[in-house]
Amino acid sequence: MLNRKVIKKKGKIIAIVFKKSLKAKGVKFLTPNDYTLQLGLLEHPKGKILKDHQHNPKVKYWVNTTQEFLYFEKGKVKVKFFDDDWGLVAEEILNAGDFLLHVSGGHGFEVLEKCRMIEIKQGPYPGQKMAKVYKDDE
Repeated sequence: MLNRKVIKKKGKIIAIVFKKSLKAKGVKFLTPNDYTLQLGLLEHPKGKILKDHQHNPKVKYWVNTTQEFLYFEKGKVKVKFFDDDWGLVAEEILNAGDFLLHVSGGHGFEVLEKCRMIEIKQGPYPGQKMAKVYKDDE
């Protein structure tokens, strides 16, 4: 793996894994414009000024899926990626500084070393019973 790996099954993207070695000069968006969760990498030199701004409240977004961003701050985790029918698509070991965007299907984690992850996904949160479907519940 270089610094980005796209995990797919039959042309459908399940997840995109990014290694901490990924670089950007300025602003580099890592997702297509139509993704419901936009992921960008920003690297700027000391002294760079980013213009003050707000996001346009007139722009409305339509979200039909939950995409999830995970940043692995500490430790080591094995991530399993599944398609929509719970078929195992791939497994990846992620270390401190790596991050991923879960796009579709499912995933599971095995903590190999004590870890700390930061998760971002769309809201509002519908509650525990509505938020997830577990493989073992089928």
